[in-house]
Amino acid sequence: MLYPPKLKSLKYDKTFAIRGISYDRETGWMFKLDSNYNIALDTIHYGREPLRDLEEVYSLHNGPHIPPDYAKSHLQQLNDIYSIPEATLLADVIQYFSEHNIPFHPRYLAEDIRAAGEYIHKGDGISVSPLHAAIMSNLGEYLGRAPELVQILESLKAEGKRLFLLTNSGYDYVNAGLSYMFNTSKWRDLFDVVIVSARKPSWYLSHRPFRLVPTESGRGVTSVQPWAFVDRFEDGQVYSGGNLMSFCNITGYTGRNVMYFGDHIYSDLRDPTIQKGWYTGAIVGELNYELSVVQSSGYRQSVSYIQLIEKILKHSQQETRSPEFMQLPAEDKEAFRQLLDVGRMERRRTRWKLRDSFNTNFGSVFRTEKYPSLFATKIKSFANVYTADLSNLGAYPSDFVFYPKRMTLPHETRMPEVDDLLDEVLRM
Repeated sequence: MLYPPKLKSLKYDKTFAIRGISYDRETGWMFKLDSNYNIALDTIHYGREPLRDLEEVYSLHNGPHIPPDYAKSHLQQLNDIYSIPEATLLADVIQYFSEHNIPFHPRYLAEDIRAAGEYIHKGDGISVSPLHAAIMSNLGEYLGRAPELVQILESLKAEGKRLFLLTNSGYDYVNAGLSYMFNTSKWRDLFDVVIVSARKPSWYLSHRPFRLVPTESGRGVTSVQPWAFVDRFEDGQVYSGGNLMSFCNITGYTGRNVMYFGDHIYSDLRDPTIQKGWYTGAIVGELNYELSVVQSSGYRQSVSYIQLIEKILKHSQQETRSPEFMQLPAEDKEAFRQLLDVGRMERRRTRWKLRDSFNTNFGSVFRTEKYPSLFATKIKSFANVYTADLSNLGAYPSDFVFYPKRMTLPHETRMPEVDDLLDEVLRM
């Protein structure tokens, strides 16, 4: 690729992007969508700069809504943890090209960056990938010990639960990583079935057979035949490839008897839910930070404040239709309407403050002002539970049942604290 050499001098900014944003391969815009495919207009970026002229958005889509056909054809969803550096690199290159008047097509740029990222992550498909090789060369820099997770797996195993590991990573990387994290080379004893190089998400619908993987202890031993037909899983062995249908037939793991955890909406969660009705759990590492924000006193005060503003605005707008308002002099009516504009501006400033509490460019991973983000909606659709860390399950017994919170419809909503405060204000 003949990209400008000066791009190598760009410094990675880990604070720029969040997971779950969308990249428009026709315009080069990057933005967050809500659950109804409406653009959060205050998140649109072209390169590193916010898009100032929103008329461009309205002229393209006749509003902030993205039609399904356009989304399918032109939007690239940046949903996994590797999407954060991908989004940042897209923005940095677009910014560089714009500042240096270098013409480009956003789609080709996205394809080139995605191809480079896939090579770094997957390599040539034979040897260990560059990314995995870098991690393996310094495991302590990139991975942490996981004694709590080991304890959970051992406890589940002791209770007679059957455990399986299903990953797209190759055996050498998995072996090095889990040996370090679990602090033992016998990590395979914790699992009844280990499958590497699975090629998810195609794994769920493919017909590729399983094959044996020669492990460190088995390489060079004639009893391990990678070309052999696999119709059962043996203790202590590692397998690669395969497919969902064969996996279920061999193991007997079916339907609601299975609970599968993963960190990617499409590679881990969607197809097991749709194809086999498995229970699924999403690992969303951003939860720790987001919870620290929403539980802070400053954030909670801002939420109460904006709700109070909205209640006052609602009541005030209703007053403009009252007989008393109609009898006011024209200048008093105009002054009242100006006060409404002040309230709307204050609401807007508070909304920006709430957004910036998470990320100054794109806000929360899970919210777009009042509505869930598209990312949060997908998590809700394809995951029965979600958590920041699998180790959090250690706080619950294995037969614990998580009951979903009752969903409140708009006409059922009442916030007593805000309503009571508003009543006090109006009585003053």
